[in-house]
Amino acid sequence: MNLSLCCISNILAEQGYKFRTMTYKSFSSKERSESLEKLSGIIINNFSVTGKIIKHCAANNIKGYRLSSDLCPVIKHPEVMLGLEDLPNYKLIEEEINNVSAIIKETNIRASAHPSEYITLTSDDPIKINHSIVDLEFHAEIFERLGLSKSYYNPLNIHIRKEGDAKDLSQTFMRNYNRLSDSVKSRLVLENNDTGNTWTVNNLIKYFFEPHGIPVTFDNLHHEMLNHDVSHKDAFYAALSTWPVIPIFHYSEGKNGTRAHRDMAENLPVNYNEDVLFDVELKNKDYAILDILERHGREIRAAC
Repeated sequence: MNLSLCCISNILAEQGYKFRTMTYKSFSSKERSESLEKLSGIIINNFSVTGKIIKHCAANNIKGYRLSSDLCPVIKHPEVMLGLEDLPNYKLIEEEINNVSAIIKETNIRASAHPSEYITLTSDDPIKINHSIVDLEFHAEIFERLGLSKSYYNPLNIHIRKEGDAKDLSQTFMRNYNRLSDSVKSRLVLENNDTGNTWTVNNLIKYFFEPHGIPVTFDNLHHEMLNHDVSHKDAFYAALSTWPVIPIFHYSEGKNGTRAHRDMAENLPVNYNEDVLFDVELKNKDYAILDILERHGREIRAAC
């Protein structure tokens, strides 16, 4: 039972180790020099907290970690558009990033990211497309700075949320996909979605894996909500077949039959004895993971 923590450790947050953020409204309300100094401090804090969370994962048999997509807030806002090297205290930022890189290597924690839900490569709006490309490229830059593998071992996971003709949308997606750097393309994977009626595991395979080799992430809760009468097991194995490395799938449970994530799991992730890493998307974060691991351990002990 290999599990991965998504972004926030509730346990460490209770001890005061929390991410900080900054909005463009806050950034623009002060003198630029003051805002840049504050932003630098936020970024230093966020990478420091990241390092602590990764160590926490390693100490608690949590095998993976989904990096926060807001480690460097506002920096790529269209009215800001800075590089990390443009910030005051860049050397301190670089030291914290290098420290996280060393911790990842030392602990062998598998890192990934799930860029914002607003990422789109299917929009008709060129501004939204350009913003999405900037965001994805910045994620890839962080991955490069962390020394992560330029492969699906350290994936960048996104959705296709737009509804319409799947073939037409896939062609739009691929036109924009081909504008991405190899650093993004070598990591980009697509997750099944349930907000419409199109992007099931099978359709993602048909339009993206079979013609283009892009792996498909299986999310059990999205599959429950939209599956076109394909079983959990069949969808799981179909997605599994698209990955050239051990896949990172997503696990959660819905409240009262909805897509709203529960705080804690009532069940256990089903892996059919396959080697899979599950990002656990339950609201109680590492508390939920530790509970799953404990209950799974009891099952194993009972079976023996």
